[in-house]
Amino acid sequence: MRHPRTYLVLALLLALSPGLLMAAPPPGTIVDVSYDPSAVIFEPVIAHGGITLTVTDSRKFLHTQEFDPRDGGILDIRSFKDGVYNWQIHARPDINKDLAAQIAQARKDNDMTLVCDLQDKGILPLSPMMQNGTFTIVSGRLVDPYRTEESSGEAQAAAEASRTNRAAEGVTNATDEFYASGDLYVHNSACIGFDCPTSGLAFGADTIRLKENNLRIHFEDTSTAASFPTTDWRIIANDQANGGLSRFSIQDASANRISFTIEANAPTNSLYVDNGGRVGVGTGNPVTEIHSVSGDTPTLRLAQDTSSGFAAQTWDIAGNETSFFIRDATNGSTLPFRIRPGAASNSLVIADDNDIGIGVLTPDADVRLQVQANTNSNFGGLRVENDGTGNIQTQFVNNADDWEWRQNFRQTRLDFNFGAVGSVSTQFSLESTGDAEFQGDVTANGVLLTSDRAAKQDFQPVDSTTILEKIGALPVSSWSYKRDQGAVRHIGPVAQDFHAAFGLGSSDKHISSVDADGVALAAIQALYQRLMEKEQVIEDLQHRLEALENTEP
Repeated sequence: MRHPRTYLVLALLLALSPGLLMAAPPPGTIVDVSYDPSAVIFEPVIAHGGITLTVTDSRKFLHTQEFDPRDGGILDIRSFKDGVYNWQIHARPDINKDLAAQIAQARKDNDMTLVCDLQDKGILPLSPMMQNGTFTIVSGRLVDPYRTEESSGEAQAAAEASRTNRAAEGVTNATDEFYASGDLYVHNSACIGFDCPTSGLAFGADTIRLKENNLRIHFEDTSTAASFPTTDWRIIANDQANGGLSRFSIQDASANRISFTIEANAPTNSLYVDNGGRVGVGTGNPVTEIHSVSGDTPTLRLAQDTSSGFAAQTWDIAGNETSFFIRDATNGSTLPFRIRPGAASNSLVIADDNDIGIGVLTPDADVRLQVQANTNSNFGGLRVENDGTGNIQTQFVNNADDWEWRQNFRQTRLDFNFGAVGSVSTQFSLESTGDAEFQGDVTANGVLLTSDRAAKQDFQPVDSTTILEKIGALPVSSWSYKRDQGAVRHIGPVAQDFHAAFGLGSSDKHISSVDADGVALAAIQALYQRLMEKEQVIEDLQHRLEALENTEP
């Protein structure tokens, strides 16, 4: 049921605008259209779930407007400039929210069975519910689209004089109507139309010329057998309505649909098909199957409307001197994907097994990053950067074990943390000072540092006493790292002295925790042995003392 507000608005317009013009719409239309000097009024004639109106002109002007499902709509043209405008109506099918949700889910599941079934039942349309039209504004007012144009008086007078003369000569067909039951041969050019002169027309290279104010060629198929095609077609040159569009169109006359249109003043080579089947858009020299040329950002728009029951979404694929990009025109015209000119080959590759390569043509892992030689000062490799608006977090999920791991780059602290999802504790933390903290065991080469004998080889005994003596000679001092600027103090040897004393590790720049722990354990053993020796001496002395005390008189 239409909302009463629609009728109230229309009634007010009719009362206040005596010049309001109405006309019966042709079959198959979505809306009745009426014109006021300052507005175009759209009144739906079919059930629908909402209507979208789009208005454009030759200046790249774009106006969109939504109509409530219960109402029609009014386009206020008082802010529009003078010119010819094209309007287009898209109607959404009248379906409830539950069914719309089912259709959306079917789309996500890539299952079109539901949609096809709804189309078969007539709930969803087989083709978009669409209607087009034009209007013209002159001096800020809509022109009268229903004012008719008469043929020229000169042509009418010439035709009437011809009929009069032929009647005077005794020609019985004084109405200038001829019927040929056989073939018709014209060995010159022909002019057809009410405004053709009786003689003297310069045809030039034209073989047939149509000349009057309403130019149409109609193809009427009179087939009656069910197995034969019967569609009628029409070639249309220009709108009949006052202020209408100057255009050339091909119409499916049976369905009242215009499938092809060229507007007047369209640029040269707006659409060009060469002898190789290549299509040029804006070029008469296409070099690929589809070749689009424009002086400013050639663009392909993919606009899904709501006429098939799905949510509206528009994407643009475009390119210019700055980048090739995909634009999400529906959601703020964001550019989620860009390629800059000069990008190297294989910058991004998706293999047939879904492996992703960055800088490599044949990735052999789920994601493989291959860094090329970097000759400039830009950061190479993989960089993860926090723009300051939140944390950076990744999760690794094992569905079989229902196990997750969290990698979190915190905004509030300059550190790097790993923690299990759902756990308030952090299993590993690397602070900006370089300090690392582990809650569990530490491993080297994938093996726990406290690994078993099977993970080691080339065993040799050590002289713990010698190690203890070297520790005694090892310089140990208090110091701070230069990066800490004296704010954080530590105690220990330097790597050069440690390596010179024990010859352990792969270089004299680092002290491995494995070696440091081993040296400490060996020294502890030496100290333990000395302690045991001293305890034995003390025990022997105690026994001797007790013996002496027992022998005293």
